[in-house]
Amino acid sequence: MIRLALVLLLMSARLAGAREGVALPTGFDGSYAPEGMPCSAPERIVVKDGTMTGAGWSWTVTDLIEIASAPNRVEATLSTRVTGDRATESARITLDTGAYDTALVFDYPDGTRNIWLRCD
Repeated sequence: MIRLALVLLLMSARLAGAREGVALPTGFDGSYAPEGMPCSAPERIVVKDGTMTGAGWSWTVTDLIEIASAPNRVEATLSTRVTGDRATESARITLDTGAYDTALVFDYPDGTRNIWLRCD
């Protein structure tokens, strides 16, 4: 009976971890709008506890490598479910604290770059 309880506890911990994701470093969480769009735009995303959620979609950080020489930059593996299938993407994510705006910059291996400006 104790073994069964331990197995159930471990399984529930794995499921909880799968839902929450790996948290990004301090300062990354917040709400962001695509560069050039108002914060009221439906394309806005919310970053919290390792999950990035937009209108009708979400990505979860499943693996994270922090870069010691660049504390506001991480290498992340992102995962989502698309029509029942799991999709995985990798990106370098930088929290850029410029003179006027704070931006979350996603650089993908194919050269694509997405810039999101902080709303809150």
